Amino acid sequence: MITVTLLENGIKRVLKAESGEMLPEVLRRYGIRAHMPCGGKGTCKGCEALINGEKQLACQMRLESDALVELTAPALQNIAEGNITAGYGANPMYEKFGIAVDIGTTTICASLLDREGRTVTVTAGNPQTSFGADVISRIEKALSGEGVRLAGCVREAVSEMAGRLCKNSGVSPEQVDAAVITGNTAMLYLLTEKNPETLSRAPFYADCLFGEYLRAETLGLPLSKGAEVYLPRCAAAFVGGDITTAAVASGMCERGETALLADIGTNGEIALWHERRLMCCSTAAGPAFEGAGITYGVYGINGAIDHAWHEDGKIRCSTIGGKPAAGICGSGITDALAVMLQLGIIDETGAFTDDSNRFELQDGVYITAGDVRKIQLAKGSVRAGLETLLETAGVTKAMVKTLYIAGGFGSYLNLENAAKIGLIPEELLPRAKVIGNAARTGAAMLLRDKTLVRFSEELAAGAKAAALDANPVFTENYMTYMMFGE
Repeated sequence: MITVTLLENGIKRVLKAESGEMLPEVLRRYGIRAHMPCGGKGTCKGCEALINGEKQLACQMRLESDALVELTAPALQNIAEGNITAGYGANPMYEKFGIAVDIGTTTICASLLDREGRTVTVTAGNPQTSFGADVISRIEKALSGEGVRLAGCVREAVSEMAGRLCKNSGVSPEQVDAAVITGNTAMLYLLTEKNPETLSRAPFYADCLFGEYLRAETLGLPLSKGAEVYLPRCAAAFVGGDITTAAVASGMCERGETALLADIGTNGEIALWHERRLMCCSTAAGPAFEGAGITYGVYGINGAIDHAWHEDGKIRCSTIGGKPAAGICGSGITDALAVMLQLGIIDETGAFTDDSNRFELQDGVYITAGDVRKIQLAKGSVRAGLETLLETAGVTKAMVKTLYIAGGFGSYLNLENAAKIGLIPEELLPRAKVIGNAARTGAAMLLRDKTLVRFSEELAAGAKAAALDANPVFTENYMTYMMFGE
């Protein structure tokens, strides 16, 4: 038997392991959420740890003798906490208190609502990132027998967040009598422990689109006895309940105008409302906009470089909380690339104009050529999806009255810089509107007014999903919009 002494955020724990056992297996057995964006393949530095005083990848560590392990990944921390804000309408699902949750691929956001609709919100990392940063790697893990663990860790996270919300508000969890949990289709499959086989191979369809109520106890949530949890209706295999609730929150489908909604995150989900019909698609943007897979990438934690600008011939940066730079998050790298283009540090192909192949932003935080490439792939995918959706529907950009930008990443995005690197069309910049975590807001709206449930289900059921795989228009757009400035 091997002893593993674990240091995490100043807390010491002693773990036991078998000789030859992989460190990730030991951590999971003890319920420790190690951050492993590549799913343990050793292809990123997201799980770098100090092991016996040396920097190593935790996911590749095979234990042969006693070890001292210090987890250093900043993404293990909670990301943000919100304050009391005004609520919505009437006719709530709940009698006393309700909880609205958005399970994102990278982050989870939860809000507690009282009878007046006032909310308090917390946000934290999705612990499933220890199985992989994207939905495909997690689906593969579920199919290989890890489904129970995938469901268990996210249920535990939601339970912990619900407990924290209640404690901070002086509320007993037994007083929470209803919840709405939204998320993309794969996240809802993994939450409910459904077999994701049909999501893993062509023709990629969902044999369950949700739009159903479950008892809270079936999901292991510590709410009142008999509390029900509503899972919003999905539109397709990769267009989930989160885009349904985001569309509700935006109000785009209640107006007689053409509008676009882009929820930019690990999965780039895009919806078009035109002639009283919803059309949507999903692109595999990957986790680069969430900081995963980027050399010094982090989520939106204290110390993350969140903005960058050009001043006096230099690139200046700000960090979340004004802390020393701990890495760079999605909004920061978007700004940095826009300025690097402006200063000629990289060209429109993404290549560095000198031989360095990396650029220091602040305090040892660099952007490398590989990072630039990953952002190109991510932004090319999102932009190509948007352009393909418009072309498929026969809609020009001039016809679009509003472009809604949703998602945690989008909340902090400098839209001008997003247009400069080609993430969003420059023509739509004057009509772009940031609406924050609209998926969570929409879930709270359903919770607050249950008459919206039928409306949301009709939207999702009537939505047409545009298939992008093997679509020559998407492929052509993807190659075009990988370049900067397009």
